Amino acid sequence: MYMLRRTAFALALLGFSLPSPGQSFARLTPDQETKPAANKAESPQALEQVLQTIQARQKVFFNYSNRLIQNKTVVVNLDEITSDNLDKQLNDLLQPLGLQFEKQAGRRYLIFQVTPKNTKPADPTTSRVETAPISIPKLLAIEPAAIEVTGRVTAGDNKEPLPGVSVILKGTTKGTTTDAEGKFRLEAADETSVLIFSFVGYLPEEIVVGTRKVIDVVLKADTKALEEIVVVGYGTQKRADITGAITSISEKSLREVPVTNAQQMLQGRAAGVYVVQSSYKPGSGATVQIRGRRSFSAGNDPLYVVDGIPISGGFNDINPSDIVSMEVLKDASATAIYGSRGANGVVIISTKRGTPGRISVNYTNYLGVSTISRYANMMNGAEFAAYRREAARTAGRYDIEKPAESDKLLFEPVELASIAEGRSTDYQRMVVRNGFTNNHDVSVSGGTDKTRFNISLGYFRDKGIIPGQDFTRFTSRINIDQKIGQRFSVGTSMLGSYSVQNGADLNVYQLALQANPLGVPYGPTGNLIFRPTNDALITNPMSDLVKGASINVNKRFRLFTSLYGEAEIIDGLKFRMNFGPDLTKSNLGNFRGKFTNASQGGVPSANVTEEFVFNYTWENILTYKKTLARLHTLDLTGLYSIQARTQENLSANVQGLPVESLQFFNLGQGSTINSVGSAYSKWAILSYMGRINYAFDDRFLLTFTGRFDGSSRFAPGNQWGFFPSVALGWNLINEDFLKTSKVFSNLKLRMSYGETGNTGIDPYQTQGLLTRTTYDFDGTAAYGYRPGTIRNSSLKWETTGSANVGIDFGLLNERITGSVEFYRSTTRDLLLPRVLPTTSGFTSILENVGSTRNTGFEFTLSTRNIVAQNNGFTWSTDFNFFTNKEKILELSQGKADDVGNARFIGQPISVFYDYERIGIWQLGEDKQAAQFSSKVGQNKINDRNGNGVIDPDDRMILGTSVPKFTGGLTNRFSYKGFDLSIFLFARFGNMIQSGFHDGSIFALAGRFNNFKVDYWTKDNPTNAYPQPNLSQERPLFNSTLTYFDGSFIKVRNINLGYNLASDLAKKLRTNAIRVYGSIQNPLMYAPYVQKHNGIDPEIPTSDTPLSRQFLAGVNITF
Repeated sequence: MYMLRRTAFALALLGFSLPSPGQSFARLTPDQETKPAANKAESPQALEQVLQTIQARQKVFFNYSNRLIQNKTVVVNLDEITSDNLDKQLNDLLQPLGLQFEKQAGRRYLIFQVTPKNTKPADPTTSRVETAPISIPKLLAIEPAAIEVTGRVTAGDNKEPLPGVSVILKGTTKGTTTDAEGKFRLEAADETSVLIFSFVGYLPEEIVVGTRKVIDVVLKADTKALEEIVVVGYGTQKRADITGAITSISEKSLREVPVTNAQQMLQGRAAGVYVVQSSYKPGSGATVQIRGRRSFSAGNDPLYVVDGIPISGGFNDINPSDIVSMEVLKDASATAIYGSRGANGVVIISTKRGTPGRISVNYTNYLGVSTISRYANMMNGAEFAAYRREAARTAGRYDIEKPAESDKLLFEPVELASIAEGRSTDYQRMVVRNGFTNNHDVSVSGGTDKTRFNISLGYFRDKGIIPGQDFTRFTSRINIDQKIGQRFSVGTSMLGSYSVQNGADLNVYQLALQANPLGVPYGPTGNLIFRPTNDALITNPMSDLVKGASINVNKRFRLFTSLYGEAEIIDGLKFRMNFGPDLTKSNLGNFRGKFTNASQGGVPSANVTEEFVFNYTWENILTYKKTLARLHTLDLTGLYSIQARTQENLSANVQGLPVESLQFFNLGQGSTINSVGSAYSKWAILSYMGRINYAFDDRFLLTFTGRFDGSSRFAPGNQWGFFPSVALGWNLINEDFLKTSKVFSNLKLRMSYGETGNTGIDPYQTQGLLTRTTYDFDGTAAYGYRPGTIRNSSLKWETTGSANVGIDFGLLNERITGSVEFYRSTTRDLLLPRVLPTTSGFTSILENVGSTRNTGFEFTLSTRNIVAQNNGFTWSTDFNFFTNKEKILELSQGKADDVGNARFIGQPISVFYDYERIGIWQLGEDKQAAQFSSKVGQNKINDRNGNGVIDPDDRMILGTSVPKFTGGLTNRFSYKGFDLSIFLFARFGNMIQSGFHDGSIFALAGRFNNFKVDYWTKDNPTNAYPQPNLSQERPLFNSTLTYFDGSFIKVRNINLGYNLASDLAKKLRTNAIRVYGSIQNPLMYAPYVQKHNGIDPEIPTSDTPLSRQFLAGVNITF
């Protein structure tokens, strides 16, 4: 016994002095280890088998060394372990065995041995143990040399390099990640150290260092990639369990194209999502439609949810760099949970949050130069002179036998001088400059298993290609998540934003296009000439660019906060409260000096509009998750919420400011007050919701949702609406006949039907509103009020019923993945004005009448075309394509067309309804043209009804703005540290009405400059464009010249990047560095551009042209 104690003491000392093999001397043997108290109802089970069972049932992955769990047994009831209590049960299971775990990304758990703390060997002074005949001090002085291990991590048989793989020294928090070539470098303690390699989508690997200094690892693909977690309404779901039509846009896709606002991120990335930029002015927004338009009056914009809280507008307030993912909810199964606000689809935006681990600092910067993508092809001075002569000759004001005399009558002296000198002023190039973009983002993230944080600051500046147009934004974001004990957690997401937009109403580009090229913009001394010619309607476009002459400034401040508290009441049952206050304050100031196009040399004017909006959302959410008998999974959600919004507006407009330097800062000095007004509105929505998600054996899925919404916008009796949905799913891949398939790696069938509502009308529409009117009493104005609208307390929700059938598929071990969707939605009880007889004293009344239908098809495909060979080259593709057909089923007059508003049964919501142009009246057709009150050289219109008269009955539906097909294509290539992405976006089959061809710049009257077009003359009897005529303001039926094919294919972005090798990055004292260059809008093909001299069919207006942007950026992680 004495010798046993002596030996044990010596071994204990050795255990604290030698490397890990020696540590085993001090460990308890399996029989000596502490075990939890046995449950009489359960038998001991091998720990390894228990972990494997949990891993299979809960779809998690355990990383551990076999020697840690060998010969260990536990007593546990596996049926009591669920996904909700997994962490607690796992802790109770491992702690008595001296083990603990660490949660990692991708539902992975790292299990390691607890490092003993405050453990001391027996005190030799209190025992009879003699000093061992070993030099203990010398053993304690032994310091094993660290081993530097390098290597490369690849995947698959082709050994494709894997960047970003986590390499951790087991039992420690020490680790690194692989670089762009899959390489890593890490110091191991000794030869017994174990390296853990883990990466989302691949099975983890553990390697003992041994005597090797170079370790190359090949990770195997995880065939359970379907366990991807997707953010849905009020929670998350596994991708395999989703029954609705949801498109996820990854952070990788979001980062490929630098954008100003979040809406632009959606363009071309998700099937069924139609995005149109409102303008190319800096800071402008976009219009987003999901699966078509449904309503005429109640709006077609989707609902946006940021970090769980619905928001309204102001997407420029969100820094795109803060967004980590976006989910687009499209069918009723996915959107019905939002009830009255889900009819137009839902976009869920998630911002970056902290992860446990060391603090990480990330800095991103890019600089860019913008140039106009294409100049409009306008007439120069000589061409304009010839064009005006032809217009005057047509009007009988030009004698071609006496050109010199006729020119003196037709042109002003300054124009004659320009003709004689061959001088031509290109105003278009004068008002366009090179733009400049600058973006800086800094973020700090990290945390522990209890506290996680992510903090960011952002600065963005975009100086447009038109002087005076720019946008500046400052943003800050704080995301904090805090666990309190085992069952409580709280957190917050705070967004602060301040932005300034200048020149939003500046329209100098159109003025430049229509300016007379024979005019002279500056005098001999360099002074600006306000009117380059004597034409009172043609001013110098440069006058609006004089500093302080024309000012339009929109300043906006926003503070958006999301607060939550969550408690786990019992295992599987959670209560969560969300509170989201949202405050916005904006100020719009506008000033027009005397010598501007707006004032035309008159008195200066100024106006100010202020807006204050406060919106809050309060939600109480109860969830319960339970697995029964290993086969039945229940996920229940209940919700009570309220949202309220208050808006206040104040505006004033004055003229006659004594000093232009006052601008809009002292309206009280104006000699004339044109208007002063204010407004106030408030609305609220109260909601109750329940959802049931049920899965049987991971094969059959059922989702049922029901939501009651009550809105203050409707009158009592019609305020409440019920919006249900049901969806079924079948995971065919889990059936026996497909489990062993070598072709299919995923196959799921989905079907759903549900109803959603639309409450997007202004408050107080159900009430009769008063309108101020003016009365004249003997020359003295008196003001009174009269009814402006008729009260209609019967107004109720617009309701959309939607059916969807979808198939998700994966082929060849996920080399090919995608989905196919078929849908039909019908919207009824449309809010439309019904025309009233004049005897009523009113023009119309708003009623629930009419219905529309949308039918469509969506296809999404992702492929890994080339996986890495030994040379490291990869190529992958993302493709999406969709078509949507709108149809009006009923209108206010039932199934009768509303011709006055161009609304037709069986046609899309908006169509181009006009005369059909079939050419130009040619020589020899004088008499025939005269029968139609026209003449040779003018537009020939189709007499559709054949009555010999061109009248309104000859109008027809020419086309619609709705594309027949829309798609996006992204190709990604990588080679070693280089990566290249090319993003294309296309639309086909839609018609546009060109703002360029509809204005003064296409009057063909010889007054304003014109596009360089092939116009008709006796010597050039073309069918393209009519003969210019100085005696008419515009050609007859000029609107027929404005319709064009709106199809296009755009290369939206080309991005080339390089990731510095990890060795070089570490020499620069960073963890990773990526540099890249990007080109926005480098190429475009469109018939409107190539054949008709247009600039851009996506936004065919003349305010600000499309720009091409060249960017260079860097991303550094510390």
